[in-house]
Amino acid sequence: MADRLRSVKAGKSPSQSNPGSKASVRLTCELCRQRKVKCDKLDPCTNCQRNGAACVPVQRARLPRGKSSRHSARETPDEDETLRERVSRLEELVRKAVSGSDAEPGSTERFSRTVWGQGEQSFPRAAGDGGSSRYGAAASESTDDQPDRYLGVSFWAELLKQVKGSGDNVSDSIDYQRLMSMAHGHQNSPNPPLNSRDALRTTSTQKTLCQLFLQRVDPCFKILHRPSVSAFLLDGKPYLDYKPGHEAPTALAHAIYYSAISRVEEDECWQIFQQSKSSMMAKYQKECESALANADVVTTNDLTVLQAFVLSLLSSHFQDRSRRVWTMLSIALRVAQALYLHLAEPPFPVRPFDREMRRRLWLAIGFLDMQSAVDRASEPMMQASWLLSHPPTNTNDSDLTYDMEAPPRESPYMTDMTYNLMTLQAQRVSRLLNYSDFVEPAVKSMPTRQQLVIDFQQTTSRLLHHAQPATIPFHWFTRQATECTYAAIQLLALRPLQRIATFTPPRIRSDHLLQAAVDVLTKSQALVDDPRAHPWRWMGHMFVPWHGLAVAIAELCICDDPFLWDMFWAPVERAYGRLGGLVADSRQGMLWKPMEKLMGRAQAKRETLQRHPLPRTAGLPVSTAMQPSMTAAQDIPVQQGADPGVGAVAAPDLATPESMQEPGVVAWPSVWDTLDFSDMGGGEELSWLNYENFIDDVYGSVDWSEIPH
Repeated sequence: MADRLRSVKAGKSPSQSNPGSKASVRLTCELCRQRKVKCDKLDPCTNCQRNGAACVPVQRARLPRGKSSRHSARETPDEDETLRERVSRLEELVRKAVSGSDAEPGSTERFSRTVWGQGEQSFPRAAGDGGSSRYGAAASESTDDQPDRYLGVSFWAELLKQVKGSGDNVSDSIDYQRLMSMAHGHQNSPNPPLNSRDALRTTSTQKTLCQLFLQRVDPCFKILHRPSVSAFLLDGKPYLDYKPGHEAPTALAHAIYYSAISRVEEDECWQIFQQSKSSMMAKYQKECESALANADVVTTNDLTVLQAFVLSLLSSHFQDRSRRVWTMLSIALRVAQALYLHLAEPPFPVRPFDREMRRRLWLAIGFLDMQSAVDRASEPMMQASWLLSHPPTNTNDSDLTYDMEAPPRESPYMTDMTYNLMTLQAQRVSRLLNYSDFVEPAVKSMPTRQQLVIDFQQTTSRLLHHAQPATIPFHWFTRQATECTYAAIQLLALRPLQRIATFTPPRIRSDHLLQAAVDVLTKSQALVDDPRAHPWRWMGHMFVPWHGLAVAIAELCICDDPFLWDMFWAPVERAYGRLGGLVADSRQGMLWKPMEKLMGRAQAKRETLQRHPLPRTAGLPVSTAMQPSMTAAQDIPVQQGADPGVGAVAAPDLATPESMQEPGVVAWPSVWDTLDFSDMGGGEELSWLNYENFIDDVYGSVDWSEIPH
């Protein structure tokens, strides 16, 4: 019996005889452990696959529990002494690292630049601030006397050696990966890369996103300096004068990635990144919000952080049609005012470069303010005078440098800022035409409203004077977008978005108002559908032409001409079916319920005409937006010195010099020659009453049951 017991003991495996060398087993993965959910311990596990997260497997020996743990402690009486020695060595190592004796001078800075240039998902943070010129009144104090948080690679290597050299149960996978991720600046990353292949893939993805941002977002939403962004995200250089790892450039980088992926179509996303757009949007939105929170965006004094926040609001608009962006925009406005962006001369010195960036950002906030107001049929927060007092300079990014000493010169040609300056003029006119005296006095005189639209045409004509739409795609897009904007503004002058007291529109002869409204719908849709506009198509969805649709339907409700119904019903019906999912709050929002009611009346009118057709009358010629022109546009000069209050004003036309002559370019249509200023009784017309009823329904369609009392 004793011999058999001895033979059994002799046959024990090493793992059974030596507790310190137990066989490793697969345990719950890191993410499931953090979420406290059951893990099926596959590689990758089902939960991580379902969530689209990187599964970090855990494989080690099970830790001793209960009595076995106590027995193991009693069997190793020298463990406490060994632990004390290890702690002493680690303390000495940390003291050397802090005092700087661990590495040679300059190794910390080189390591920081190396980490920063890798362009991974999450950038490491440092204690240093950027230059004071990037800040508002509360400029941060210099932190040059503070110790750098970066530690040399030798420190981490020695630390791992001390930890792994103890021979106890230290994880060979998770702990090692955590320490190495800290050494490479991933301690704040939600899903840190686990190997060089993942790191290279992430770097490639982020560079591609940066290139997409520079191609698709930057030209239309100009708040950054393109060369500085390229050097930062594509070449791995520090951003402006920020120290590597500063939270402001980190937030900006994540905002750029988030903004870029939001402009990619679903099929493009699979083709470029081999991932679904929804998963990438969720990933980069989460990282962007985390970086902004880390930079304390609500109380920031850093212009770069505010730029990142404004970019994130622009991106959120495309996946969230609720009032979230509309509400959070007020934060951006207040932070901008705290930085004195609303003043032409802030009460502290500002470099010429930063002055230009401040003005660009202020213009972008005004653009989002106007877009949100139109999108939700609400009042804007900003005044037109705030934007016009200090507009950005019409100049190219190549003419700006961070250390420039003199302000940039205004260019007479089309530049990187021309499109954005066109939107500035559109903002100014729209604010004065649409709203009551809520923010500033509204323009109520019809001749003055007409002159505002003509001023817009003349100003944008000068901006586009040297455009080359035949050879430069973005020049073509800018011209087409300007024509769409002009058509919409022209309609707003006759039918404002809100009821304005004492404003009465003049009578419009024939059915030119219906034609002008359909013009807005067809032009905007043609621009979105044109393949040449693909990189900037997203801008066409920023301003949903629900106003033109409402005016067109209101006009059809009183139209008795079957010829006009046959001509205009199809584009109106297509726009009605398309715009329902694009307006604020979708088809359940405050805009679409009155639209459905108005459309119901138009459909009833159409059915009546089909049952009892009336004799056809001489219809209007089809507008230039709906029939292609085979020749170039002819120049139609604007009358100089004409009195806008007397009679009709000559139809304004965009100046078309030789550089802009191309087949298919036609003169801008105008309704001014159809206005009858001698008869200001338009307020009694059914057309105007139909539109006023629609506006009243918009502001009376709030579901009060959803608002807690």
